[in-house]
Amino acid sequence: MCLVFCAFASWAVKTSDLQAPDAWKTMFLASFGTLSAIRYFRRQVREGHPQP
Repeated sequence: MCLVFCAFASWAVKTSDLQAPDAWKTMFLASFGTLSAIRYFRRQVREGHPQP
């Protein structure tokens, strides 16, 4: 799940127009989503749950 979201965030940043005035929204959502996925993955590993 973590790698999938990182790949999605990378795709979103690559395909968006970073010169647009609202590009910060894309960067914010990609960064926030990636960090959330990493936190979720770390929590699952710490608790010992197997990945589905």
